Amino acid sequence: MLSLVLAVTCLTAQADSTRLITSDIPNFWRAYDLAAGKDSTERVRAFQTAYLQPGSPGLRNFMWIRLSNRDTVRARMIAAGWTAARMDSLGRLPRGSPGRDSLNRALEPLVERSAAEQLVRRLSTFPRYYAAIRARTLSVDTSTQVTSEIRRGLARLTEMYPEAKFPNIYFLIGTTSTGGTADWSGMMIGTELYAGDSTTPRDELPAWSQEAFRGLSFANLPGLVIHEAAHTQQKPRPDGEKNTLLRHALVEGGADFLAELAVGPADSPRQRYGLAHEHAVWVDFQDEMATDSTITKWMYNGRVSPDSNHGAVDIGYFVGYRIAQAYYRRATDKRAAVRELLELRNPHELLAKSGYSP
Repeated sequence: MLSLVLAVTCLTAQADSTRLITSDIPNFWRAYDLAAGKDSTERVRAFQTAYLQPGSPGLRNFMWIRLSNRDTVRARMIAAGWTAARMDSLGRLPRGSPGRDSLNRALEPLVERSAAEQLVRRLSTFPRYYAAIRARTLSVDTSTQVTSEIRRGLARLTEMYPEAKFPNIYFLIGTTSTGGTADWSGMMIGTELYAGDSTTPRDELPAWSQEAFRGLSFANLPGLVIHEAAHTQQKPRPDGEKNTLLRHALVEGGADFLAELAVGPADSPRQRYGLAHEHAVWVDFQDEMATDSTITKWMYNGRVSPDSNHGAVDIGYFVGYRIAQAYYRRATDKRAAVRELLELRNPHELLAKSGYSP
């Protein structure tokens, strides 16, 4: 009994030690106020100096991978005298190597400027939406229901996968294009997508955003964070293995399933559509799952036209979720099943063992 108590205490301590960092949110609104009424150049400068430059490590990384426009940055580098061949060559070097560092030093001010431009452009396009979510975003760190549920979910995920170690969680404000992402720097959460309620004006958003983000609120944040936490535990694709639709579906759907085990089921348009049309979706998926040429018709496809996304945005997540769920239910050793879902050594073998065939 003592060993069990100690084990539970360690798991809880590990989950409680994961940092939830919200310092970038007040900085965003500081920049927002500084930019009010200014011309475009001054607005961009306000977001650079008040939001991006003092940003957390998570925001600085988010700036590179989600906020900036890569084509714009590349064009400006070429205009400054860099060749595409040189950038590509240095970009393939390991992180931390002198050549890669020299490239990143040259890129950083252009990435920062582009990220600020993208933020200013989005704020100009959706002014009422951003104004409406201000108070809610500023309350994320004091919403004990959200933070306690996140920590409970992390503890539950650690219980299922005791080797888990979680990086910092950064709550940011972006351009309404990313709910969450994770990499070596931590988990980055686009809080602006989850700070609305039934009264929040969404008519400025494009039609696909209105549909995809309808109903999102703080109640969805724990599930999103645990989904990203699962990603931080997943193993890289083995060298030589093809990057197929099936693998992508199991990576994302597996994270969805583990989040469900940790914090409970989530309701979404893809779940509702998938359950109502499961056989038809599966028939189509089987035809394409061994390829990598149709991934965006199944996943990461909010902007894909409705007649090209197999019925619902990101429906591939649903297929991966159902395969993972079937595999877990069949397994006698549940911890081993979780490990297999995270390691994903052979997607086709895991599918066969799951028995999934609606």
